[in-house]
Amino acid sequence: MRSRALLAALVLGAGVAACKSDLDVTNPNQLNSQTFWSTADDALQGVNATYNGLLQLGTFLRWQGFTYDIRSDIGYSPSPWTDLANFNKFTFATYDFDVNHDTWNDTYRTIFRANQVIANVPNINMDPTLRARYVGEAKFLRGLLYFHLITLYGGQVPLITTPPLPGDRPASSDSAKVWAQIQTDLTDAAAALPASYSGSDIGRATSGAAKGLLGKVLLQQHKWAEAATPLLAVIQSNKYGLDPNYANNFTASGKNNVESLFEVQVGNPTLAGSQGVYGLNMSKMIGPCGPSFCDGRPTPWYFSQFFLEQTTTGQVDPRLDATIFWNKPGGMDVYAIPFATRYASNLANHTPDTLFFKKYGEYYLATPTNGDQSWDASINYKVLRYADVLLMYAEALNEQNQTANAFQYINQVRARVSLAPLAGLSQAQLRDAILHERLLEFGMEGQRWLDLGRQNLFADLPTLRAHDPEFNFFVANKSQLLPIPTAEINLNPNIHQNPGW
Repeated sequence: MRSRALLAALVLGAGVAACKSDLDVTNPNQLNSQTFWSTADDALQGVNATYNGLLQLGTFLRWQGFTYDIRSDIGYSPSPWTDLANFNKFTFATYDFDVNHDTWNDTYRTIFRANQVIANVPNINMDPTLRARYVGEAKFLRGLLYFHLITLYGGQVPLITTPPLPGDRPASSDSAKVWAQIQTDLTDAAAALPASYSGSDIGRATSGAAKGLLGKVLLQQHKWAEAATPLLAVIQSNKYGLDPNYANNFTASGKNNVESLFEVQVGNPTLAGSQGVYGLNMSKMIGPCGPSFCDGRPTPWYFSQFFLEQTTTGQVDPRLDATIFWNKPGGMDVYAIPFATRYASNLANHTPDTLFFKKYGEYYLATPTNGDQSWDASINYKVLRYADVLLMYAEALNEQNQTANAFQYINQVRARVSLAPLAGLSQAQLRDAILHERLLEFGMEGQRWLDLGRQNLFADLPTLRAHDPEFNFFVANKSQLLPIPTAEINLNPNIHQNPGW
């Protein structure tokens, strides 16, 4: 699947960008958008090119950690790169700053590839079941990408569902239409996709992934009862479970495990770039100082949340040691060097922020002579885990006043990390408990920004500012959305800038 992705991207690019020379000579062997979509192999290459679009800086390789996590109250940025530090303070010198520009462009580039598949594959004479599956995979990916656009940029993003022509200037849409299209894409995908794959196809979108993501999309819109239906279907499928070792989800050995509904399949680090397939490089930006650049760090408030409750054996929540490097009593190694040794000067000077993100780092591969984090980590990025399905379903039930029935689902997540089961809470108390559980479960997994928005926590700025002083720069009715890049608006006068920017 991976080796064919770059070829497909190049072929599609050639088809779109091909133009006539001054001599008006046509190469009969040149593939273009009219001749490429002819065979089942063309369809496969087109789908693989769409998956390849997930391996971009602005989709899942790097900036996701900043747009959804470091901007939230679990992280902050002391980066010497001023524009990056300011991005996490909701401040821009230019709306075309790398994080914003890459997120917009890479997401729409991948949507373009998905639209090519959806428009052209139905016309190919091939096995109808496989043809429907390929289209279903592309619809799943398009739904996922538009979900990211609407949660980051809001409902005014252009809704493009067919391959555009060079002169097209699609107008800003409205949130109802975008949400409706995402739901349609994921519903169609769930009906067309298989429940599982084998061999080299493992990692492709499944019906369970589509149903789980549909549940998340509906939950984000407060459609609690509608969200519960696909989430329950995932649970009742009995195809997923919780990995007994929480930390295993974020290592190379935990790729495509029992807990994974969908994850971005990264490449072999020895081949990074040569085949258009890259490794996860978020941890090089957000990991610990020394092995990484530590441009994003945990807030002290986030760190403190792991100590509010002990396990049934009197220990700290084990998710802390999987998520954050800290000066743990008894010691903790940071890429094979003891924390107290690596950060001795920080500790001697009582530096208060000697905390670093650990999740998705390759700390377990390091040796004393090879202790830096590679740019291309061989760790898949988990887009949707079964733990998320359980907690979302608990939230959907609780918001429908079915609180008593919701406990069993949050308690499954708590049991994995040896926390006592919850019982007897009111609806409001369980709502807070679910949010707290999500806080500890999904650090650096792109969830906190969604949770803040869904439960209207952006309205409580005094609390957010107490969690993270960067929220002193947050402007109500503006900062919740990213600005649309200036270059995009200059090219397309039909796009409206987001309010306040």
